[in-house]
Parts: sequence; C-alpha cells; structure tokens
Amino acid sequence: MAVRFRLTFLRVIVTLFNMEQQKKTTKQTLSTGAVLTITPDRAEALLARERGEIAVYDDRHTENPSFRIFDSYRIRKNSIKREVLSAMFAYNEAYPSEPRWQRTERSLVLEWMEHNFAYRVGFLRSRASSVDLDNHAEGKGALGYFIKSAWEVILGYLEPKKD
Repeated sequence: MAVRFRLTFLRVIVTLFNMEQQKKTTKQTLSTGAVLTITPDRAEALLARERGEIAVYDDRHTENPSFRIFDSYRIRKNSIKREVLSAMFAYNEAYPSEPRWQRTERSLVLEWMEHNFAYRVGFLRSRASSVDLDNHAEGKGALGYFIKSAWEVILGYLEPKKD
C-alpha cells in the first residue's frame, strides 16, 4: 500500500509540474505571420525551432536570468525584433522570476544586432546564431562577450589534453 501511495503521489507531482510548464508556454502570431513560442521547457523550444517558429527558451531559473532566442540571426528587421521583445516583456511580467530578469529594450536590440552581425561575418557562428539575453550583459554590448568566447576557444586548443 505504501509503495502504491508513493507512486501515485509521484505521478501527481509530475503531472502538476508538467501542467505548470505547459501553462507557462505561450504562443502568438506576430504581425508578419510568424509564430512565436516562449517556453521554460527546452525540449518544447527545440521542437518549436524545428517547426520553423521563433523559439524563445525561458532560462530565468539561474543566478543570471536569461532568455535564449534560437536562430536569432534569421530575424533581421528591428521591428520584428521589437515585437518579439515586447512579447518577452509581457511574458516576464506574467511569470516573474527570482532573481528578476531586467533589461532595457535598447540594450536587447543592440545585443541582438551585434549577434546577427557576428553571425553574418562568420565570427564564432556557432555562438552567434542564437542570442542569450541575460542580465549580466545589460549595457555592455556583445563585442566583449564575443572576444571572451574567442579567447576561450583559443585556450581550449592550447591547453594540454587531460587523460
């Protein structure tokens, strides 16, 4: 009986957790007709990406809250960027996090543009293809982060392999 109760209790917890995750997933159609999905479920974000949607992963459950926009390089128009960011601000207000995610629209657009530029010129494309909009980058611009990333890649090649 105790084992059966534990299994039932665990199923209830898993079900409630999944319901909460689904509740926080939002979808909307942008003025361009593109579908935007914002979700704290990484697997759901990756599925949305595969469907060709604009996929935003809510990664605000860390010390440095952030949103990751997968394949952000595909969005070139600032008006569409602002529409996506507006939806993210609304989502952030509807589902606040602790610590809080706090960024200005201006710094978000600038960071996104810098990522797109780096992607287009071929600079660390694997890192520039998707933008992580975290609190620590507020007002700093992405160039410093790209230089740091490039340095980390170089150091990775220089460090002796550990057996």
